[in-house]
Amino acid sequence: MHIMQTCGVSLLGLVAPAVFFAQPMTTPIVDPPRQEMQTVAPNLLVGPYLMNVTGKTFVSDVFLDVAVTDNGKPVPDGTTVTLDTIPTTTGDSAPSGASPIHLTAVTAAAHAKFVPDIAAAGDWLITLSVTGPAGDGISPPQKVGIDPHRPPVSLTYRLSQIAIPIVTVIGLLAFFHLRHMDLERWPIGRLQAEQDR
Repeated sequence: MHIMQTCGVSLLGLVAPAVFFAQPMTTPIVDPPRQEMQTVAPNLLVGPYLMNVTGKTFVSDVFLDVAVTDNGKPVPDGTTVTLDTIPTTTGDSAPSGASPIHLTAVTAAAHAKFVPDIAAAGDWLITLSVTGPAGDGISPPQKVGIDPHRPPVSLTYRLSQIAIPIVTVIGLLAFFHLRHMDLERWPIGRLQAEQDR
């Protein structure tokens, strides 16, 4: 019985990583991995609204998630948020061959999401405006640097993605194995003596 359990645990230990690696590794743009998220503009006051902009700002891979609140409460769904981006024209970080971008999104669960097509590295001026039940507001231009290269996924993150399913399977197997184990065993001689009484 123990040999079969040991073989089963070994087999699951080998199968779990294979199942993990067989999954598609592409990440949808609407939900980027947390290690690629960064704070773009924190606590941005736009009229009566407070906005927190996070996302990833790498060339040809720009994603902005704008969280909008009104006096500490999430704005209702359907609040309009507008994003205007223009490339800077002075300095060493001015994007070359770039043109302005204008996008509009509506909030869902107090978040508006933008995927601007920015293919030129450098500094961009981003302006956000909100039209909602508390009124209208527009932010001052925020300078955001668009990086040419996306940072690689860290080794720690990759190892954690392999280790988590393996440890989970081993933990579950150990738990189920302990449930079926006798936690206290009587010595054979004592058990016989108890039966003879």
